[in-house]
Formats: sequence, structure tokens, C-alpha cells
Amino acid sequence: MALFTTRPFVEAVLSTKSDISGSTMHVFEPEFHQEIYRSPAEIASASAHGSFQLADAILQEPIHRGVQPEYSDDLDDPDSLAFIGMMTPDGTRLSKNNTDNVAAIKSVGIRSGYVDIDSSRSVSSEFFRLRTKRAGVQRNDLLINSTGDGTIGRVAVYHYDFPAVVDGHVSIIRFKNPDLAWYTAAYLLTNAGQHQIYRYINGSSGQVEIYPQDFERLVIPKASTKEISEIGNQLKLACTHFESFRTHLGATIAQATQSSEKAS
Repeated sequence: MALFTTRPFVEAVLSTKSDISGSTMHVFEPEFHQEIYRSPAEIASASAHGSFQLADAILQEPIHRGVQPEYSDDLDDPDSLAFIGMMTPDGTRLSKNNTDNVAAIKSVGIRSGYVDIDSSRSVSSEFFRLRTKRAGVQRNDLLINSTGDGTIGRVAVYHYDFPAVVDGHVSIIRFKNPDLAWYTAAYLLTNAGQHQIYRYINGSSGQVEIYPQDFERLVIPKASTKEISEIGNQLKLACTHFESFRTHLGATIAQATQSSEKAS
């Protein structure tokens, strides 16, 4: 059964950051007004410890998307793919001693709670140097897929020390306090957090996106300082387990490959 909600017309008004007179817009997307997507923000606002939004006061810089990479690798030549941090067939990762190319993370690499850097393509060190300010990511950056049916809304914190850029489908949110980045990511992975994101999705027929200014409207419930740290650390630990799993899996496959080659 379709969801049905009636709201006063005034609740369709959404202010923008523009300085232009009359800088408001009206939102008539059904999801914006339906209770399942509206109530999480109201509940977060009423949190016992208060709430916060992703605004300038807690961020190092404005929320923005990455850029379209100029790839260094050739899709028709798998051997051309190499970047710092890339997992090799023997289960180790490439370093600056092996290549100066940098990972270009696509939306497919932003999973629900972790970043799969091994699904990346590569860009040159020169591209990275020129685009670092706009598209470069650092450990503890909150990354959110901002376009595409099936991938939009996926949230992860960048948990590597390898240099990397993200493409134009991924938004970068850089917190002053890294603990808040991990805590915010954990909240946005919940049903309530995902419903808040879904509330601001624009478009249809697979051509969907959410704009940086809409991420600023999300309401995150505060917790005690202890809980913020504990929840964030649990998500960090989960990412560490993923990295460990990926490393051990690579080493196991490499050993199995060597064993099979000896037997032949």
C-alpha cells in the first residue's frame, strides 16, 4: 500500500544558503513529507544530549563532492592497474617504492560501513597533486555516495593512510573531531540515518542524487562523550577486521596459487 501524508503548504518550504532574494524552494517529493522519513530528524532533535547538524562549526571545510578522475590505467589491460595501497596477488600492498599512482575511489568502493580500496582505479601523482584540495581524501573523512540507484546513501569513513581521490559521485565530509566522523557514520548506517538521507534524494528512474547542502540538513542525535567514543571505536574496529580479512584472504589465495602451480 502506498504511503499517504498531508502537510500544511508551509512545510514544503526549504531555505537555501543563497544570498539571492527569495532563496527558498518548495519540496513536493513524497518522501520528504512521509512520516517514516520525517520522524527520524524530529526524534534526533529531541535527544537527551541534544543534536547537531553537519555545519561549518564542526567541519574543517564545506561538504563537497570529488571530481571526475583522469585515469592512468587501461581497462583493456588489467596489468596497467597499480596504485599505492593496492592489494597484490601475493597478499601484500603496493607502496611508494612500487608505484607513484594513487587510488581513485569510485562509488562502488564505498560500502556500508567500510571502504573497499581494492575496487579502485588509478590516477597519476600529478593528477593527485592538482586535485587534492577538491577530491583528495584523508583518514577519518566521512564519505557518502551521492548519486545512483542502489549505491546512493552508502556511508563509510576512510580508514586507510594511503593517498586517494574520490570521483564526482562521492561527497567528502571532513570533521574537526575525528571521533564525530566515526560516530556520525555509525548513526547514518542505522535505519533512522538512512531514512534521513533518503528524505533528501532528488530525481527518479535511476537518475537520483543528493546535494552537499542537503547533507547539512541531516540531524544527528548527540550522545555522551563516552558513548560517542565507544560507538566510533566499534566502527573503527569493524574496519580493522575488514582490512585484516582482506589481507589474510589475499595471502591465502596466493599460497593456494603457489601450491597448485607446484602440483602441476
